[in-house]
Amino acid sequence: MAKINKLTSALALLTVCTLAISGCGGNTPAQTDAPAETTTAAQTTEAATPAPLSNPVAMTADGDVDMTVALSYQTDFDALIKQLDAKTVSDDHPVSDNTNPETLELYRWMKSIYGKQVIAGQQLGNEQDRESLAYYYYTEDLPALKGFDFIFRTTKFGDNSDWTQMAIDWHTKSGGIVCFCWHWNVPRDINDPDSATSFYVPGAQNGDPGTTFDIAKAVTPGTKEYERAVHDIDLIAHELQRLEAAGVPVLWRPLHEASGSWFWWGIQNKEQVKEQYYQKLWYMIYDRLENYHKLTNLIWVWNGQTSKNEVHKNTYDIAGIDVYPTSEDHTVLGGDYRRLKEMSADGKMLALSECGYIPDPEELAKNIADVKWLYYMPWNGEFIWKNTTLVGIPMINEQKMSLDLFKSAMASDTVITWSKLPSFEGTTHELPDRVQLAMPDIEFQREKDKEKTK
Repeated sequence: MAKINKLTSALALLTVCTLAISGCGGNTPAQTDAPAETTTAAQTTEAATPAPLSNPVAMTADGDVDMTVALSYQTDFDALIKQLDAKTVSDDHPVSDNTNPETLELYRWMKSIYGKQVIAGQQLGNEQDRESLAYYYYTEDLPALKGFDFIFRTTKFGDNSDWTQMAIDWHTKSGGIVCFCWHWNVPRDINDPDSATSFYVPGAQNGDPGTTFDIAKAVTPGTKEYERAVHDIDLIAHELQRLEAAGVPVLWRPLHEASGSWFWWGIQNKEQVKEQYYQKLWYMIYDRLENYHKLTNLIWVWNGQTSKNEVHKNTYDIAGIDVYPTSEDHTVLGGDYRRLKEMSADGKMLALSECGYIPDPEELAKNIADVKWLYYMPWNGEFIWKNTTLVGIPMINEQKMSLDLFKSAMASDTVITWSKLPSFEGTTHELPDRVQLAMPDIEFQREKDKEKTK
């Protein structure tokens, strides 16, 4: 249960708002039962933001999802499966029928490098982005792909940081690739929507009572859980439309790591597997974003990581698996690759969607014909850095990897880093603001390091 250990820091951010997060106020307005004035997502975002290309999420005047409108659309699972069965997806196109030019450009580029090179990714920890400081300090380069998280979007007790805007800046200003997962926080008590939230089940994480949110009810119209699920999916759709309006393609990884029992959407019992509640929730998300809101900027990543959670091949473009070995392991994880390939539809690109250890670049090069990872994505915090210098520069955690391996991975011809990315349409290639602001400290620390070696 590696996820439980690695998400301790995320849970701490959620419950006590550590100093690494700027502010502890809510960022999701409360729902109201009374009919409210309806506006659109485009009207509630800043005036300078272009209108989304898709069908805007109906929002109330106070910035919440208009549930009267949201509940008027309901997924017909049988009809959806028939539609998917009848659909043919070409090899050079994502499963979405709505794909815009920017997203198609990224998808086709990924297809062109698949099996030849591997994209270096990095999951973002928080707005301080110390991971990027570590990468740039040691290598003068950055990962090509950053992982963001909608973890706080559906809770009033998270941080005030605008993670969507951070992702927009990463792509448009720096030309980087954006991936979003979603640690889906729901009320611990569905009968008390203002209660604290969690994405864990009871007993899964020390210090977190968890939630009794029922996935079976979440896909059953007429229940409180269903209304909450619809609300939250549309709230996330609103954020994805902000990214869409800014021209940002998104590797979209919902309901991740579902083979375990620690998340409320993960496998809990045989009945859940038999009734395919995970699949129904996946199809609800897919149907609302693809057929109802018609988002144009999504490349779907399925991370159910067990055949018991297999979804229709025409609802995802990439299959991912999360691997956290119990001891240091920089192999290419060939066994995990083959396991993922067996449970995925033919022709899908495969990704190491989360990992505890960066694969050895020489091993990646040797095995690239047989182990074709599209990208690897180490988790944040201690999986990359541990402790900082006196001026705040994060130091590589050599309990997870040697500095030589870290540098060689970023320098390898097999690994695509930020400096090796092509220029995507509508983007520039500037260093992120966070790195630029830290440059005086980076340069100062480098001078100090030179003095030590004299």
